[in-house]
Amino acid sequence: MHPRSEFRKRVAEMPVSGEDDPYLARWLQPESVLCDAVVDDTAALFDLAAKEIARRHGLDAAPIVRALGRREQTGSTSMGDGFAIPHARISGISEPLTLLIRLDRGIDFDAPDGIPVELFLFIMVPLADQHAHLQLLAAIAHVFSNREFRRAIDAAPDAPAMGELLKAGVARIAR
Repeated sequence: MHPRSEFRKRVAEMPVSGEDDPYLARWLQPESVLCDAVVDDTAALFDLAAKEIARRHGLDAAPIVRALGRREQTGSTSMGDGFAIPHARISGISEPLTLLIRLDRGIDFDAPDGIPVELFLFIMVPLADQHAHLQLLAAIAHVFSNREFRRAIDAAPDAPAMGELLKAGVARIAR
Protein backbone atom coordinates (compact mmCIF):
# COMPACT_ATOMS: atom_id res chain seq x y z
CA MET A 1 0.00 0.00 0.00
CA HIS A 2 1.28 3.49 -0.86
CA PRO A 3 2.46 5.42 2.26
CA ARG A 4 -0.09 8.19 1.66
CA SER A 5 -2.92 5.68 1.36
CA GLU A 6 -1.78 3.96 4.54
CA PHE A 7 -1.66 7.32 6.38
CA ARG A 8 -5.20 8.21 5.28
CA LYS A 9 -6.47 4.74 6.21
CA ARG A 10 -4.93 4.89 9.71
CA VAL A 11 -6.33 8.40 10.29
CA ALA A 12 -9.82 7.35 9.13
CA GLU A 13 -9.87 4.43 11.57
CA MET A 14 -8.94 6.44 14.67
CA PRO A 15 -11.58 7.32 17.28
CA VAL A 16 -12.86 10.88 17.03
CA SER A 17 -15.22 11.42 19.94
CA GLY A 18 -14.45 14.14 22.44
CA GLU A 19 -15.35 11.57 25.08
CA ASP A 20 -12.15 9.71 24.12
CA ASP A 21 -10.06 12.68 25.18
CA PRO A 22 -11.52 15.59 27.17
CA TYR A 23 -8.91 17.98 25.78
CA LEU A 24 -9.57 17.18 22.14
CA ALA A 25 -12.06 19.97 21.44
CA ARG A 26 -9.84 22.57 23.10
CA TRP A 27 -6.75 21.43 21.21
CA LEU A 28 -8.58 21.56 17.90
CA GLN A 29 -9.36 25.25 18.27
CA PRO A 30 -6.73 27.07 16.23
CA GLU A 31 -4.62 29.56 18.11
CA SER A 32 -4.50 31.57 14.94
CA VAL A 33 -6.31 31.68 11.62
CA LEU A 34 -4.72 33.22 8.56
CA CYS A 35 -7.12 33.96 5.72
CA ASP A 36 -6.15 34.34 2.06
CA ALA A 37 -2.42 34.21 2.77
CA VAL A 38 -0.17 34.64 -0.24
CA VAL A 39 2.57 32.03 -0.72
CA ASP A 40 4.05 30.50 -3.86
CA ASP A 41 5.17 27.11 -2.61
CA THR A 42 5.52 24.69 0.29
CA ALA A 43 8.71 26.29 1.57
CA ALA A 44 7.04 29.71 1.84
CA LEU A 45 3.98 28.14 3.47
CA PHE A 46 6.05 26.33 6.11
CA ASP A 47 8.01 29.52 6.75
CA LEU A 48 4.78 31.47 7.28
CA ALA A 49 3.33 28.84 9.60
CA ALA A 50 6.55 28.46 11.59
CA LYS A 51 6.89 32.21 12.08
CA GLU A 52 3.29 32.47 13.31
CA ILE A 53 3.73 29.57 15.74
CA ALA A 54 7.12 30.87 16.91
CA ARG A 55 5.76 34.38 17.46
CA ARG A 56 2.89 33.11 19.60
CA HIS A 57 5.07 30.82 21.73
CA GLY A 58 8.40 32.60 21.94
CA LEU A 59 10.12 29.88 19.90
CA ASP A 60 12.67 29.85 17.12
CA ALA A 61 10.95 29.34 13.74
CA ALA A 62 13.83 27.41 12.12
CA PRO A 63 13.34 24.13 14.04
CA ILE A 64 9.61 24.26 13.29
CA VAL A 65 10.28 24.63 9.55
CA ARG A 66 12.72 21.71 9.71
CA ALA A 67 10.25 19.49 11.62
CA LEU A 68 7.47 20.22 9.12
CA GLY A 69 9.80 19.58 6.19
CA ARG A 70 11.05 16.28 7.64
CA ARG A 71 7.51 15.06 8.17
CA GLU A 72 6.43 16.06 4.67
CA GLN A 73 9.41 14.22 3.17
CA THR A 74 8.01 10.94 4.53
CA GLY A 75 4.83 11.47 2.49
CA SER A 76 2.39 14.23 1.69
CA THR A 77 -0.01 15.19 4.44
CA SER A 78 -2.56 16.25 1.84
CA MET A 79 -5.90 14.56 2.33
CA GLY A 80 -7.05 15.51 -1.18
CA ASP A 81 -9.79 17.90 -2.25
CA GLY A 82 -7.59 20.94 -1.60
CA PHE A 83 -6.95 20.18 2.09
CA ALA A 84 -3.82 19.14 4.03
CA ILE A 85 -2.89 18.48 7.65
CA PRO A 86 0.82 19.29 8.01
CA HIS A 87 1.94 18.09 11.42
CA ALA A 88 5.09 17.66 13.44
CA ARG A 89 6.45 17.23 16.92
CA ILE A 90 8.32 20.20 18.31
CA SER A 91 10.01 21.16 21.54
CA GLY A 92 8.99 24.18 23.57
CA ILE A 93 5.26 23.48 23.84
CA SER A 94 3.45 21.61 26.61
CA GLU A 95 0.28 20.69 24.74
CA PRO A 96 -0.87 20.42 21.12
CA LEU A 97 -1.68 23.51 19.12
CA THR A 98 -3.24 24.13 15.74
CA LEU A 99 -2.99 26.84 13.11
CA LEU A 100 -5.50 27.20 10.27
CA ILE A 101 -4.29 28.78 7.04
CA ARG A 102 -6.34 29.39 3.90
CA LEU A 103 -4.31 30.54 0.91
CA ASP A 104 -5.46 33.02 -1.71
CA ARG A 105 -4.86 30.24 -4.26
CA GLY A 106 -3.86 26.60 -4.06
CA ILE A 107 -0.28 25.37 -4.29
CA ASP A 108 1.19 22.06 -5.41
CA PHE A 109 1.37 19.85 -2.31
CA ASP A 110 1.72 16.37 -3.81
CA ALA A 111 -1.99 15.72 -3.24
CA PRO A 112 -3.28 12.23 -4.05
CA ASP A 113 -5.92 13.69 -6.37
CA GLY A 114 -3.54 16.24 -7.94
CA ILE A 115 -5.71 19.18 -6.81
CA PRO A 116 -3.72 22.19 -5.57
CA VAL A 117 -4.07 22.63 -1.82
CA GLU A 118 -5.38 25.89 -0.42
CA LEU A 119 -6.57 24.94 3.07
CA PHE A 120 -4.11 23.78 5.74
CA LEU A 121 -4.61 22.89 9.35
CA PHE A 122 -1.20 22.66 11.01
CA ILE A 123 -0.85 20.50 14.11
CA MET A 124 2.12 20.87 16.43
CA VAL A 125 2.47 18.48 19.35
CA PRO A 126 5.06 18.17 22.11
CA LEU A 127 7.93 15.85 21.23
CA ALA A 128 6.81 13.03 23.55
CA ASP A 129 3.05 13.16 22.96
CA GLN A 130 1.95 10.42 20.55
CA HIS A 131 -1.65 9.96 21.73
CA ALA A 132 -2.84 13.55 21.22
CA HIS A 133 -1.20 13.67 17.81
CA LEU A 134 -3.19 10.69 16.55
CA GLN A 135 -6.44 11.85 18.14
CA LEU A 136 -6.09 15.28 16.55
CA LEU A 137 -5.39 13.83 13.11
CA ALA A 138 -8.47 11.62 13.31
CA ALA A 139 -10.74 14.41 14.51
CA ILE A 140 -9.52 16.87 11.90
CA ALA A 141 -9.94 14.36 9.09
CA HIS A 142 -13.49 13.72 10.34
CA VAL A 143 -14.47 17.40 10.53
CA PHE A 144 -12.92 18.37 7.20
CA SER A 145 -14.38 15.41 5.32
CA ASN A 146 -17.85 16.95 5.69
CA ARG A 147 -18.60 18.60 2.31
CA GLU A 148 -21.00 21.16 3.78
CA PHE A 149 -18.39 22.21 6.34
CA ARG A 150 -15.72 22.52 3.63
CA ARG A 151 -17.95 24.66 1.40
CA ALA A 152 -18.69 26.95 4.34
CA ILE A 153 -15.07 27.35 5.40
CA ASP A 154 -13.94 27.88 1.80
CA ALA A 155 -16.54 30.66 1.46
CA ALA A 156 -15.85 32.30 4.84
CA PRO A 157 -15.17 35.99 4.31
CA ASP A 158 -12.44 36.36 6.92
CA ALA A 159 -10.32 34.71 9.62
CA PRO A 160 -12.82 35.20 12.49
CA ALA A 161 -15.56 33.54 10.43
CA MET A 162 -13.25 30.64 9.61
CA GLY A 163 -12.41 30.23 13.30
CA GLU A 164 -16.09 30.21 14.27
CA LEU A 165 -16.89 27.61 11.60
CA LEU A 166 -14.09 25.36 12.85
CA LYS A 167 -15.32 25.77 16.42
CA ALA A 168 -18.82 24.67 15.33
CA GLY A 169 -17.41 21.74 13.35
CA VAL A 170 -15.38 20.55 16.32
CA ALA A 171 -18.37 20.92 18.64
CA ARG A 172 -20.25 18.37 16.53
CA ILE A 173 -17.68 15.65 17.25
CA ALA A 174 -16.83 16.66 20.82
CA ARG A 175 -20.23 15.68 22.16
